[in-house]
Amino acid sequence: MEYTDPINILLVDDHPENLLALEAVLAEENYNLVRANSGEEALRCLLKQEFAVIVMDVQMPGMDGFETARFIKARDRSKDIPIIFITATSKEAEHFFTGYSVGAIDYMVKPFIPQTLKSKIEGFVNLFISSKKLQKQAKLLEEQTKKLEKANKELLLTTLSLTRAEAQARMIGETSIDAMFTFDAQGTILTVNPAAISMFGYTEDELVGENVTLLIPDLRALENKERNGEGEGRYVTGKISEMKLRNKQGSAFPAEIQIGEAYIGSDRLFACTVSDITERKKAEQELLAAKEAAEIASRVKSEFLATMSHEIRTPLNGVIGVTDLLMQTDLNPEQRELTEIIRKSGDALLAVINDILDFSKIESGKMELEEEPFELRSCLEETFNLFMAHKKQLEMEYRVDPELPQYLLGDVTRLRQILMNLVGNAVKFTEQGGVYVYANKLGEEDGRLEIEFVVKDTGIGIVESKRSQLFQPFSQLDSSMTRKYGGTGLGLAICKKLVELMGGSIRIESGDGPGAVFIFTVKVCPFDLTDMKRSY
Repeated sequence: MEYTDPINILLVDDHPENLLALEAVLAEENYNLVRANSGEEALRCLLKQEFAVIVMDVQMPGMDGFETARFIKARDRSKDIPIIFITATSKEAEHFFTGYSVGAIDYMVKPFIPQTLKSKIEGFVNLFISSKKLQKQAKLLEEQTKKLEKANKELLLTTLSLTRAEAQARMIGETSIDAMFTFDAQGTILTVNPAAISMFGYTEDELVGENVTLLIPDLRALENKERNGEGEGRYVTGKISEMKLRNKQGSAFPAEIQIGEAYIGSDRLFACTVSDITERKKAEQELLAAKEAAEIASRVKSEFLATMSHEIRTPLNGVIGVTDLLMQTDLNPEQRELTEIIRKSGDALLAVINDILDFSKIESGKMELEEEPFELRSCLEETFNLFMAHKKQLEMEYRVDPELPQYLLGDVTRLRQILMNLVGNAVKFTEQGGVYVYANKLGEEDGRLEIEFVVKDTGIGIVESKRSQLFQPFSQLDSSMTRKYGGTGLGLAICKKLVELMGGSIRIESGDGPGAVFIFTVKVCPFDLTDMKRSY
């Protein structure tokens, strides 16, 4: 076992010329020589690297060699590193005693013989390499011992698992409601379970020894057509295939078939599982019929709602129109108050009918978006103007991203409808504070802009547990809100459908303070008004 790691030797002396002399002596050797100009620096080097030998001067300012050696020997990590002291002092005997007392291995007096120093360092290096090899061998031996112990445990567990698996396989086969049988490479049936006997109507003696095509006539349909050779992957293993099978009496039934493949020694065996899916097929047919009936009922409901909404809205528009004319005549205060009640009630009913009509159109797939040029800022301004008349002393503010073009191409009516619903809700549920709308540019792809609208208010807010109901049709958070604020519960559901028709999404997020924050995105095209002017 060769030692290939670098061999570090630490040279400690406060005189650079002495360090150069030591490096010159050891230059021919394949050592990594690390300099330290003081005892403190030597200790820092020992924290970062591992050293085979330390060659250290005794006389150094601050922390001398003996004090440095005491710190080195006090640490578990460095206490075994050999230290060779080098000194030019005349107090040889005294220094010998001190040096050995602090843990020095050897001691040399300047001027020293280079070959002697090289020999001593070489000896210590050989000891270091031998120690490292022994450590590695011990570690490898420990790892091999652990591996053998693990392999022995795994072998015991495997033996136990095989015994248990055999018992479990026998129990599963005997209790399974699916037919299970095995056959060899020639197609000869080897074993069958009780379910196979019950499903196909044969006795065990009538099946064992016969060809598997007795049970699965079209077995070739299950073969692996993409196999590379005859020796591998004869059948598509692990895949569930569906086909018609027949029992002994000739009655056909739909079945799911799955084949597994294994080698027992040099023999290749196959296991087949057959499930009778007659009841499942019947349930699927019933489910499909119920789905079709539900879709027809949904279409009839949507068409009925659309028709009824039209039929109700036509005379209601007449009532509202005549009420407007009546309000322009000379009325006494009581008559004017009653007329205003009729008008407000008519407007409220018309709003409900419009919501139902829009939702019915969307549900029946009859809602179509129009594309016409519009100015985004004007759309926001018109929306806000509708709610400025509400005397709630609310701060109302909107801001448009300067990177958005002035004119866009899209369905401004539906966009305004979304904004009116969200801003209207914000105004309705906010008693103090304000309502804020921000339009931001998210990106542009394939000539279409993605715009994000943020509608924020400081109202009563929405609790986390109720947020999943927000975009469901005909739903409000609780009955007390319905009594206090009114509404059909269709507004947010319509918003969600319209946003999705416009290629976007809508969600609610938690704001920094009270109130609610609704965020939705739409995709529209930028429009250059100069192109239209040039066309005229």
